[in-house]
Amino acid sequence: MLLFNCTKAAADFFTVKRNGKKISPLEEPPTDAVSGSEAVNVLNTPTAPISAWLVHVVNVQRKKVLIAMHVETRYAMVFVGIQKGDWLEFTNQLLERLFNNMQFFGEEFEMCDEESFEEMFNEFIKLHPKPFFCQRGDRSVQSHINDVAWQFENRVYQVGSLPDGHEECASFDEWINSLIRSTKQKKDHFHPDEEMFIDWMQTYSELGDNEDKLIRQLFGSLRRQMMHAEMVKRGIPDDDYFDGMNAELSQAIHEYYQEIAPDTFNEETPDNVIDFNQAKKRKLH
Repeated sequence: MLLFNCTKAAADFFTVKRNGKKISPLEEPPTDAVSGSEAVNVLNTPTAPISAWLVHVVNVQRKKVLIAMHVETRYAMVFVGIQKGDWLEFTNQLLERLFNNMQFFGEEFEMCDEESFEEMFNEFIKLHPKPFFCQRGDRSVQSHINDVAWQFENRVYQVGSLPDGHEECASFDEWINSLIRSTKQKKDHFHPDEEMFIDWMQTYSELGDNEDKLIRQLFGSLRRQMMHAEMVKRGIPDDDYFDGMNAELSQAIHEYYQEIAPDTFNEETPDNVIDFNQAKKRKLH
């Protein structure tokens, strides 16, 4: 079941009047909670997975912006330019972007190819043949959506305009889902993109023993590569530069102590010397 829980703002956005008739996709909640732990009011098998989202609408530069967040993983996506009441276009855009993002990670980590991803796509459609829309909220998810909304508005302010098209929206999604989040349900902090991909592979494919740990390691490696690329792009010195700085600093301290106390000079570097590599790591984490 693909379940879109809508805040009042989102429910109002998806509801329109045509020829004096109210048109809305909203139904009675088909599950007992926003998280979609157990289906009610619909004929579903007990083991059928539920992909539950919370959808909200905010105003940015006098335009309606939709924010959808996956309840379990806190994976978020933003949408601009969707017409009021067009819930079908919203659903199509969300699924298209979600499929593209999951396929990217699958191919990047060599865990699927086009053929195997097609099988996962078909499995998704089989398990979620139609979307359900209902009106209700969740404080925990809403707090994370509010943060996404603030980050999005701040990014728009810096750039000077709203994202132009799917690719620019997807670029924001990529960044926001790489940020660390936490919930009461999860013991440790987590990255939404990492959690969503693991959830995707567990639900629509088959993960072998310890493959979830492998995925986390691969995400860690990918983040380091992206961080290094961003450092190069911004002209920030890389590791070789910091190694050089450490060597020069050590040599300077060596000469300093040899000059001021030649009789008591110790070849070992004092333990209060700044390590630029460690300082960089602390700054990045």
